[in-house]
Amino acid sequence: MQPNQTAIFCDLDGTLFDHNGTVSAQNRAAIRRYTEAGGLFAIATGRCPGNMMEYLEGVAFNAPSIVLNGAGVYDRERDRFLYTQFIDRDAVAEVLFECRAHHPSFDLQVYTERDILYVSPEATVNRPFWELHRSSHFVSIEDALPVPWFKSLLFGDRDELREIEAFLLRRGLSDRFDRVYAATDIVPDQEYLELLPKNVNKGTALHECRSLDCYRNRTLIAVGDYNNDLELLTEADIAASPANANDAVKAITDVFLPSNNDSAIAALIDRLDAPEAHV
Repeated sequence: MQPNQTAIFCDLDGTLFDHNGTVSAQNRAAIRRYTEAGGLFAIATGRCPGNMMEYLEGVAFNAPSIVLNGAGVYDRERDRFLYTQFIDRDAVAEVLFECRAHHPSFDLQVYTERDILYVSPEATVNRPFWELHRSSHFVSIEDALPVPWFKSLLFGDRDELREIEAFLLRRGLSDRFDRVYAATDIVPDQEYLELLPKNVNKGTALHECRSLDCYRNRTLIAVGDYNNDLELLTEADIAASPANANDAVKAITDVFLPSNNDSAIAALIDRLDAPEAHV
């Protein structure tokens, strides 16, 4: 399988990034080799473009990428969105106001086209997550309302997050957006609740990417490690995962790779480079 016949969509945290949030020299060299040979390398992340680019300096990705867990497809070369799905901002704002009133310890975030807006006090911020998710600004919920929102994250005590679920039912908000409980290797001991546009995920965004001229007639390879990658991997022609992926991801994986700490993406590209490679 020649690079000019394929496109790779790669998750960041737990996949391209090692546990320190960096891209190994081996991954960087392999991506450059792959793209110079005609391959398309795209990102598929929950991060917004502004934050994503903070950590991808010198990484030779060269194709429209999935951002914000599928709520956007971003063209790095033209610095613009090709596809967007915004969340029901009024419904999410109601949730955030409830959190501010009754769960003051929550770390509350909304994601916009460029930045992460923290709409809770800096004292409540989840420091490890915040350190790896710049650029960000601290504003009030009211100040964040004028701009469109893609998604929202609620970091908090698990039992208190379940109270928010009860609030959604009481207020009839359950069908206004999708909800995903998630964790990250950045803060593995804490769960967060992610609010997303209805019926939007990395897989729906990959389906949109199939209609872009650059991806037509290419084999789409997706690489991911966590639950928010499941739809992406299912939609792809070939699903790959690092050794650190969770069991649900491994169950639908076609190609197994070394862990994210052992340059999983370089290993994938090496397999593509091999004579008579079938990945």
